[in-house]
Amino acid sequence: MKLDEYQQLMDRGWRRCGVYYYRPALAQSCCQAYALRVDTQNFKLRVTHEKVLKKIKRIQPLQNDLNDLHQKVQLKSEIKEDQFTQSILSQMQTDIDTKDLVILSKVGQHFTFKSIQYKEEEHIKQFKQIIINNLSKITIQELSQVFLITNEDHQDILLHLFRTSLQEFSIYEITVFRGQLNRIENEWGFGCNLIPYFYSKLHAKFKPLYPEFQTLDENKQYISLISKYLSNLEFKFKVSQWDNQILIKTPQTIKEKTFKSMVLYYLQKADLSNTQNFAKEKKHHQIEIKWVKAQFQEDSFEVYKRYQKAIHDKERVSRQSYLNFVCVDALDSKELGCWHMKYYLDNQLIAVGVVDLLPQSLSSVYFFYDPAYKKYSLGVYGVLQEIEYIKQHQKENPQLKYYYMGFYIMDSKKMAYKADYSPCELLCPQTYRWIALTKPIKEKIKKITEYAQDVRLAEEKVAQLGYSINLDGSTINDMDFSDVDIQNFILSHIKISQAGKQYSISQLKKNYQQYFMNLFENLLGKIGKQLMTEFLFAVN
Repeated sequence: MKLDEYQQLMDRGWRRCGVYYYRPALAQSCCQAYALRVDTQNFKLRVTHEKVLKKIKRIQPLQNDLNDLHQKVQLKSEIKEDQFTQSILSQMQTDIDTKDLVILSKVGQHFTFKSIQYKEEEHIKQFKQIIINNLSKITIQELSQVFLITNEDHQDILLHLFRTSLQEFSIYEITVFRGQLNRIENEWGFGCNLIPYFYSKLHAKFKPLYPEFQTLDENKQYISLISKYLSNLEFKFKVSQWDNQILIKTPQTIKEKTFKSMVLYYLQKADLSNTQNFAKEKKHHQIEIKWVKAQFQEDSFEVYKRYQKAIHDKERVSRQSYLNFVCVDALDSKELGCWHMKYYLDNQLIAVGVVDLLPQSLSSVYFFYDPAYKKYSLGVYGVLQEIEYIKQHQKENPQLKYYYMGFYIMDSKKMAYKADYSPCELLCPQTYRWIALTKPIKEKIKKITEYAQDVRLAEEKVAQLGYSINLDGSTINDMDFSDVDIQNFILSHIKISQAGKQYSISQLKKNYQQYFMNLFENLLGKIGKQLMTEFLFAVN
């Protein structure tokens, strides 16, 4: 793929994954994904971005390998001799085992701490497995009876939706503040979004088929069924009357969470003038970024495996899948094309940004980091560094202006954050104009998302509202086919390659001509007139 060709594809809503190029089919998807880019010339840092940059200035190399006995003994010794920790603990009364508590150095006007003993992620995995194991025992007959569904095909769909939801739900920690759980259900430690998550999928599927289909608040039988299967377990569960979340409680977890917040509370109250002698001086560390043309390197692969395991719960990652995903130099350029931005801290690789460099833009492909540095928000830092690269190179290359971040999905937390980098623009999927992401555009997207998630609404409103977010409705010339004889255009310009020879559609057998005509008419509307004349289409 040539650089200018890929730039045009991105401006038609396409993205690259390895050597594959794709774009969302919005009319068939409930998730409305819009291509997003940032105008780097006018980019302004937010307060949250500045906080991340300050945090990065205080970054410290972490020791990943504690298997060495000498290191363990040294760590225990430091903990035992930590006078400041003891001065804080003397102000508190607790039955929590504090032998592994370490008070860290001052950060800004506050102190922080870590507890080696308390591993919150292990609790969450344990809770999730218990929920899955117990709710998987619910039968198709029980579900069908609760939802009054008698059709056997619909019953199968119901069971499938329920079981996929069990694999996809998330558990979150209820926050703590000054020793108290800062939540209405204040005695509970963790929440689980399974019930509303499953019901939203179910409602979208069955409401068109069963107009009398009950809402979640109305269906008390379903909540009773869930509660029944979560009773008499190792941990305490209940369904919140407030928002229908499943709440989880264990005495030890609550103790540790409360103790954790109490330590922070006393640290903030501590007399800093009396504790300055206890604070250890720390060496100032800097992150160094090294640019490497896309290729396999062992240290990057090791970080990638740790990232996939910790963030995406993937135990095994094959070398070939990694090669295909981020190591393929898919763009035709020695100077630009596919690169790895490798972030080193004291010669230790802590993150890798995979980017495509183009004459007019930088496109973010993927970013992964060492999970040991998760608290430093390296993902945000990576975005800011990629934007900074563009700003630094604009003098030597004035046409370099935009930062492409992939797809923005308003109702997805993992994708909506991209709007935090402003000013940003979305690509209208009908007129192919870049539109500033303003409040009216967000309201328009919200309406489109609502009817895209409901089949009946989509049928009624697609003609009225359309999928266009370009409010003036004008289409760019390359994607405007109003004055084009499409069949003539395809017959005149499209080249097909097979076994080293080139053909036009008119040279094919008649029973193949219409098939390829339909295929290329569809594709023409997705990539535009110019690229259709430049590409050569190979047929097996």
